[in-house]
Amino acid sequence: MRLGVSGTLLALFLAAVPAAGETPFEHQVLVALNAARTDPASYAAGLSQYRTYFYAGRLHYPGLDAEMETQEGVKVVDETIAFLARQPALPSVQPAPLLAATAADLVADQAQGGTGHESSDGATPADRARRRGGGGFVAEVIAYGPVDAADVVRQLVIDDGVADRGHRAIIYAQELRFAGVSCGPHAEYRTMCVIDLSISPDGGYPGAPPRRPSR
Repeated sequence: MRLGVSGTLLALFLAAVPAAGETPFEHQVLVALNAARTDPASYAAGLSQYRTYFYAGRLHYPGLDAEMETQEGVKVVDETIAFLARQPALPSVQPAPLLAATAADLVADQAQGGTGHESSDGATPADRARRRGGGGFVAEVIAYGPVDAADVVRQLVIDDGVADRGHRAIIYAQELRFAGVSCGPHAEYRTMCVIDLSISPDGGYPGAPPRRPSR
């Protein structure tokens, strides 16, 4: 599900912070991600409220003079709630600067347009992590056009229109314990957020020798 956001929301989305470290918005995305992982039952309760925003297959997001066209409508929300009822709680993911940098590389690459997990030069998430000196054990999820931090994670957990619910599977992969978040502007969808996750802080396999960043 995708929705362009207003200029006011875009300004909040890109709130200025010191160059080193995550933005407040990116921190909120990580908080929302951990809320979904660590307490699926409470997250499902929130989705029960969210499903009331649907009318005839369209999502009318509170506070916005816009509506979102979905592929599966409220049906996929109900399916997600049922999934969460069976989903055990998982540990929180921990912030990982290298993974955040890897995610930021894709955000910068797609600022002028483009979607998907390959950079314009064909680099995969694993390639981008290796360029940063990490390893290739990286899983990546992307939300285009989120209206707020909670919507980033909600898009990925609901996974509207994705037959295999691959984004949801990554969010609830027990072995993924570290994550980096990067969000920024997008020419078509106004905003985008990338979350790169791994079993280790640098995307490497535990016990493998460290790599040097490529130039």
